Amino acid sequence: MKHRLLIVALLALCLMLAAAPALADAAQASADQPASGESGALRVYLKSLGAPTELTLRLAGSYSIDGNTGLYFDRGTEITASARGGSVWLSCGGLQMNMGAGVTLTRHQAEGENGVYIAGSPRNNLYCGSLELNAEGQALQPVLVIDLEEYLKGVLPYEMNDAFPLEALKAQAVAARTYALKRRADRGSKNYDLVDTPADQVFFGYDPAWQNAVAAVEATKGLCGRYNGQYAACYYTATNGGQTALASDVLSAAGSDGYLDIHDDPYDLENPQSPVSTLAFRKDLGDAPEKLTEWLAAAASERLGAMGYSDEIADIRPERVLSLTPHTTKFGPENRMYQYVRVNYTLSARPMEPVYAELTIEERVRQAFTGEPIQREVVGTKPGDWTALEEEFTCELTVYDQLKNDLGMKLSGLDCELATVIEEEDIFVIQLRRYGHGVGLSQRGAQTMAGAHGMSCEEILAFYYPGLTFETTAFGEETLPPIGSLPAAGARDETVFLPEPADNEYVATVQLSTIWSTLNVRSAPSTDAPILAELRSGAQVLVADEADGWARVRTGAVEGYVSSQYLKKD
Repeated sequence: MKHRLLIVALLALCLMLAAAPALADAAQASADQPASGESGALRVYLKSLGAPTELTLRLAGSYSIDGNTGLYFDRGTEITASARGGSVWLSCGGLQMNMGAGVTLTRHQAEGENGVYIAGSPRNNLYCGSLELNAEGQALQPVLVIDLEEYLKGVLPYEMNDAFPLEALKAQAVAARTYALKRRADRGSKNYDLVDTPADQVFFGYDPAWQNAVAAVEATKGLCGRYNGQYAACYYTATNGGQTALASDVLSAAGSDGYLDIHDDPYDLENPQSPVSTLAFRKDLGDAPEKLTEWLAAAASERLGAMGYSDEIADIRPERVLSLTPHTTKFGPENRMYQYVRVNYTLSARPMEPVYAELTIEERVRQAFTGEPIQREVVGTKPGDWTALEEEFTCELTVYDQLKNDLGMKLSGLDCELATVIEEEDIFVIQLRRYGHGVGLSQRGAQTMAGAHGMSCEEILAFYYPGLTFETTAFGEETLPPIGSLPAAGARDETVFLPEPADNEYVATVQLSTIWSTLNVRSAPSTDAPILAELRSGAQVLVADEADGWARVRTGAVEGYVSSQYLKKD
């Protein structure tokens, strides 16, 4: 039989029943907090899921609704959450329930695997935390509330390869932890601290296969960087191209980045895995890209026209590059983000020669008999034979337009690559380096420092964040108490779902002395009647009638009699 849902102040009930244990939890959490009282919880908006109208969730742990242990789910339960008309609807076992504007699937303590799997997530990994589901019109906004250290175990393998040396992974863990705490401190009015995409840090959930990353997180637990007593942004990058950058330059980052500086990074350059985009061509331009020779010809066109040569591109032939010189940096002389490459070169061109009017018959006859030259009328000009010029010509190539985009040398979406020129006997090589923004820790540089040079996590961090101090904080853990074992009887869904009430029925809530107590549902109004099911404190029932201290009740799974003294009419 397909049941309709009942929406009788269930969300308010959840909050009401959760209030007492929540206060106790808060008191205990406060006692466990360090002197700073700083929580270790992060709110991560799972933006990688897009704007889903529906999500299928499989609970692989211990979960309740809004922290109410009287409204809980069994391990392995599959739930469909959807957004309709500005409300979140939960569907389980064919039953549905309107949870209002939002609901939280609250995670409790449990042995072993303890999280939720989300169908369609990028890696189908375990999301270890409580899941807030809010309705934004016809879409769900899923926000994972997760412990800081658990969060990092879902970040590290995807921001830095699990195969990297442990000391490099540890440095990455410290940077990622500090970045997350800084984002949390700066969250403003948002209902989340970070997103799970590269806009903040890539987060794909927990996969136990990434043991090195897990070990790095655990080895640096609580270690983070501070500048002037505050968490630093602690940016990091895939590579820096051989020179570190400032966040205030490349990222236009607000606030101070005085803990950073611009200095050479030989370790990034040394790593053969550091990406580099290369354009090599012979000095005689025999194998140069067609666009390059066109640019050189165009740059000489106006000057050649003034010299009496054809200014048509087809009549200009660059012959040899004499020098390539990068110049004019974007953010002052310290960095090597050159904006231009000056090309000095020679060429061949075609001089413009006069075109004369044809001689008339009379002029030809007179010239033949007298031998006197005839003054001919100039009616135009035309290109003459190719002529090699001794003059040098100059062309300014733009690094971030012509080289990067037009010649396909692009490495990064940001215009911050470093341009270098290498001259060999008969070849010029232009290179662009820096994959990413180049600010803070270089992941490839850290890999070289730890792997090839045996440097420690502390040495790596000091190299890339010279102005930071690092300290360990014991963040408070906010884990709710475990939920007791489920009733052996078949009454599992009735604590959450109710059928639609008949006209003579009303909703009541089971109220017992503790949240661990249960109320027997019997087949008849007698303590001798067989027990059909057990209801926990906080469960809802539909009451049909009452007599002699007994109430006839039903839920979505059971119908029978309970002692009416333990019911409170809603």
